[in-house]
Amino acid sequence: MSYCQLVVFNLGLEEYAINISYAQEIIRIPKFTRLPNTPSFVEGIFNLRGKIIPVFDLKKKFGVAQSERSIDSRLLILELDNMMVGIIVDDVSEVIRVDEQSIQKLDSEIVSISKKSIQGISIIGQRIIILLNALNLKSEIFKYNLEKELA
Repeated sequence: MSYCQLVVFNLGLEEYAINISYAQEIIRIPKFTRLPNTPSFVEGIFNLRGKIIPVFDLKKKFGVAQSERSIDSRLLILELDNMMVGIIVDDVSEVIRVDEQSIQKLDSEIVSISKKSIQGISIIGQRIIILLNALNLKSEIFKYNLEKELA
């Protein structure tokens, strides 16, 4: 059996996960510098030990109902294709180990609705955890600028 480790986090009432190999660190939400003419899901940039990190709000990108940030809100720093990005999440709950064979793939029609950033679903007891494909998520985030420039 082949296992993978996932970082589980909340966006609204739903649980999401991303492969732990992409997660670099989890920090409290810092102050951002906003950038002009960026999509609403781009929160801005901040300095992390001398590196400029772009920050994205996945709730805005995924159309999840917005809520106030709480004391549990965190910034999950990911390394995607040698680029560091931060994603705002409501809470990071745990790291889990799942059998890769137990991850259920979605029908292609459903995946196209989700913009291909969903890799699959993991069911643990009564919990449904949506597993994100980190590299597809990166291309979805940065596709906006390319499409805007081509238009």
